[in-house]
Amino acid sequence: MDNKNAVKYLICEAPVCVGSPTNGSQWAYSRLMQNGLRELFGKTALFCDFKGERETVETEPNERLKGLSTVMLVNRQNYLNMLKGHLDGLIPVCLGGDHSVAMSSIAALSDTTGANGIAVVYVDGHTDINTAESSLTGYIHGMPLSQALGLCPKELDIGENKIHLYGENLYIVGARSIDPEEYAICENQGVHLYTANDVKELGAERVTDEILSGIGSKKIHLSFDVDSIDGAEFPSTGYVMPGGLSFECVYGILKKIIRRGISSLDIVEYNPLLDADGSDRQKLFKILELLK
Repeated sequence: MDNKNAVKYLICEAPVCVGSPTNGSQWAYSRLMQNGLRELFGKTALFCDFKGERETVETEPNERLKGLSTVMLVNRQNYLNMLKGHLDGLIPVCLGGDHSVAMSSIAALSDTTGANGIAVVYVDGHTDINTAESSLTGYIHGMPLSQALGLCPKELDIGENKIHLYGENLYIVGARSIDPEEYAICENQGVHLYTANDVKELGAERVTDEILSGIGSKKIHLSFDVDSIDGAEFPSTGYVMPGGLSFECVYGILKKIIRRGISSLDIVEYNPLLDADGSDRQKLFKILELLK
């Protein structure tokens, strides 16, 4: 790269889908690259293609932690990629893949800053705070937040520490599919939960202002799942659900947080195999342009 001073981001591929019950999200990064991702960032980003094996055979399948070997294979490499980005003074951007990759994204920031120094803003149609015991499905993409809080078994340990985040520094925005035990976990951990209905009733600007006020000077990891957007507006994902936030509402929330300043970012659960006309890809590019 001719002008290293222009480099601000490290765009990391995290190709995993087995943390969820659907196939296709593992191709998000490659399809975005084929359709102009590199050109969008120009000299402001370096790109980290995923190297090595992308999946392994489950020799001892665990119904409480489905796809465990492959999920951890990808997460351990993503952790190293994003950690290097932080150490090099860049803002790592993880393009998943299912939302299990948030385990490594949060761990990488926490291990360079300290769990007390970070906040996570989690924009998602789900709360993703089940434990291996509380999960109704056993899919790990529903557990990254409980893992970050230190509530999951050692099989999901990643990075230097067991706890990478404290509940009072976690803000979940836009959830509308929440298991009963997840409500209890959120309450017990002091998590700030703004459901999709809360956002609609209070207004996105008020919610975002409250979140940023609570975060203060902490470093922010922003984790964005496309299923936070109503399924009628963004159907290219494994969970097409009604009752979500509008694209413009989500865009406004992300814009305000990014403009405040973030230290890392996930964009997950986009399935390009379901995006025949590329309309949802264009929505993602509009969001990615916020980083420029």
